Amino acid sequence: MPYYSVHKRPDSKLTDEQTKLKQALTSAGQEWSQTWHNILVLDPAYFSAYLRLRSVPTLKRKLPHKVQELILLACDASCTHMYEPGIKAHTANALHAGASKEEVMETLELTSVLGVHSLSVGVPLLEEVLAEKGQSFPHDLSEQQLKLKADFQTKRGYWNTSWDSVLRASPDFFEAYTAFSSVPFQADTHNHLDAKTRELIFCAIDCATTHLFAAGLKLHIRNAIELGATREEIMEVFELAALMGVHSVQKGADVLMEELVHEGRK
Repeated sequence: MPYYSVHKRPDSKLTDEQTKLKQALTSAGQEWSQTWHNILVLDPAYFSAYLRLRSVPTLKRKLPHKVQELILLACDASCTHMYEPGIKAHTANALHAGASKEEVMETLELTSVLGVHSLSVGVPLLEEVLAEKGQSFPHDLSEQQLKLKADFQTKRGYWNTSWDSVLRASPDFFEAYTAFSSVPFQADTHNHLDAKTRELIFCAIDCATTHLFAAGLKLHIRNAIELGATREEIMEVFELAALMGVHSVQKGADVLMEELVHEGRK
């Protein structure tokens, strides 16, 4: 918790120009916070530049506001980022924009599949090393493995050859992962998000700067386009994901202000 939040909050008064910037940010849908106050006071020029960057996807809005907030939530809740202030803010914003609790939960559940990329990257490399030593997993799929493949295609609605390696290497894990990853797709109890939005969420977590999983990103771009996503909508996903870079300044500005207050320099 910041030092000043307990002892002394900075009381820097905003100039007229800074007040206009604050109003512009809140008008764009951003909840005001002490963090944004700190950034605005420490560097109004940076604040203004970020506002312009943020305004590109939020003003042209090729995607509905609700979907934008769910995409931002997915990026912040990803296991490669876990930015709690953003998780809180975008959960609240998504609900305010009309998202149901089920849609928010499904967004988080879709985001949680990111962990399987340990296998997506690791298994092909394992196969390469085994091949160097004259070893391999059985190449032909067994009858049971073919059933698991068909089950995945039915529940998830697609197949990619990259899954063949995982299926050959560990059928038990593949079966468990199919059940785990298909929960948000269950028509009787879940499936609150439409198929295109789900693919856009997958695009977001794969293109996020903290992950950059190119193989998965290309797959989900293709899936999204086949489901009707436009190139402008996909570009907007990338633009929203790129905003996470500001978190360096958000976290750092709080620490800087804390230290300035502690040293009596603010």
